[in-house]
Amino acid sequence: MMTASANESSNGKFFYGWWIVAVSIVCLALMWTLPVTCFSLFLKPISASMGFERSSIALCASIVALSSMFMSPFVGRWMEQKSVKLVLGLSITGVAAGFVGYSLATSLPMFYLSALLIGISLNGSSIMAFNIIIKNWFIEKQGLAMSIALAGTGLGGMIMSPIINSMILTHGWRFAYQALAVLILVLVLPLALIFIKKKPQDMGLMPYGYGHTPKKGSSAAIDLNLTLAQVKQYPMFWIFMLGIASIGFAGGAVLLQAPAYISDQLSPTKAAAAVSAYLGIAIAGKIILGAVFDAKGSKAGIMLSCITLALSIVTLFYIKQETFYFAFILLHGFGTCTGTVTPPVLTSRIFGAKNYGPIYGMTNLFLQAGMAIGSPVIAYVFDKTGSYFISWQLCLAVSLIALFSLLYSVNAGRKLLETRKEA
Repeated sequence: MMTASANESSNGKFFYGWWIVAVSIVCLALMWTLPVTCFSLFLKPISASMGFERSSIALCASIVALSSMFMSPFVGRWMEQKSVKLVLGLSITGVAAGFVGYSLATSLPMFYLSALLIGISLNGSSIMAFNIIIKNWFIEKQGLAMSIALAGTGLGGMIMSPIINSMILTHGWRFAYQALAVLILVLVLPLALIFIKKKPQDMGLMPYGYGHTPKKGSSAAIDLNLTLAQVKQYPMFWIFMLGIASIGFAGGAVLLQAPAYISDQLSPTKAAAAVSAYLGIAIAGKIILGAVFDAKGSKAGIMLSCITLALSIVTLFYIKQETFYFAFILLHGFGTCTGTVTPPVLTSRIFGAKNYGPIYGMTNLFLQAGMAIGSPVIAYVFDKTGSYFISWQLCLAVSLIALFSLLYSVNAGRKLLETRKEA
C-alpha cells in the first residue's frame, strides 16, 4: 500500500496534511488566543467601566474553562462520529456569538451566559479539535505537526494583543469584542469549512509516514496502549492528572492575571507589550519544546516547560526592575507552552496512540479544571489582600508540584511497561 511519503513523491504534490497544519495555525491564532489568552486584556477595562471586582469578571474565565472541560469527552466523540465541518462550524459560530454577548452585557449574569456559550464551543473550535484532526493525518512527525499548529496560539497573541489593546483604548471594550466576532466569522469560519478534512483517506491519501518503521531509539515514548478504564486503576495515572491540573492552575493563573498585575505595577502599555512579546517568543518556544520532546525525551521536555514556568513566576516578584520584566517575557514565552504542548505530547508518549482520544479527553478535562480554579483563586487573594505576593507564591509551589508529578509519571510509566512485558 502506498505510503504518504511515496504518495508525495510519485505525484509531485505537497502532502495535504501540511495544508491542514497551515490552516490550523490561522484558526488557533484566533480561536484559542482571543477567548482565552487575550481575555486578560479585557479584565481591567471591564472591571473599571462596570464597577465589578476583578474576581467577578475573572470568573468568566472559570466558566469558559469549566464548560469546555465538561464538553471535552463529548467533543472527542463527535469529532470521531460526526461531520468535522459540522462540529467546527457550530463551534466557531458559538464563540463569535459569545463575543457578541460580551459586547452587549450590562450585568454579571449576561457576562456569565456569554462565557458559558464560549466554553461550550471552545473545544470544538480550537486546540482539542485540531489536535485530533492532525493526529489523523500524521504518523511520522506528528509531534512536529502538532507543535507547529500550536505555535499559532502564540502568533495570534503577538499580533492580536496590541491590536486589541489599541481598539479598547480608542473605541472601548464593547467595540473590540464586536470587531473580533466579525473577524472570526469572515476569516476563520470559511477557512475551516473549505480546507479542513477529517482524514487523509477522505482524499485517497494515507497518513504521513504510513507503513514506515520507526527508528529504534528515536523516540522516548512509553506507549502503554491501555484503555482509559485500565489506566484509571494505576496511581500513576492520577498523579499524572495531578501534574496536568497543576499546569492548568499555575500556567492559567499567570497567563490571565499577570497582565493586570504588570499594568498595576508598571503601565497598561507595558502589560500589552509583555503579552505580545512573550506570546511571540512562544511561537518558537512551542516548536523548540516539541523538538526537545522528540530528540531528548519526555523528562527533558517536562523540565524545560515546568522549570521555565516556575522561573517566570519568580521574576514577577521583582517585575518593577527592568531586568526582571524582560526576564519574565523570555521565560514565560517558554513557560506558557507548558499548557499547550506538554499535555497532548505526554498523553501520547506515556499512554500510546491506540486509546489516545478518550485519555486525552480526560487529560484536557484536568487541565481545564486547573485553569478554572487557578485564575479566580489568584484574583480572590488579590481582592482580599490588595497584593499578588501570596498569589505568586502559591503559583510557584503548584508549578513545582507539576514538575515532580509529571517526572514521577514518566518513571512509573516505564516501570509499568517493563512489568507488562515480563508478565
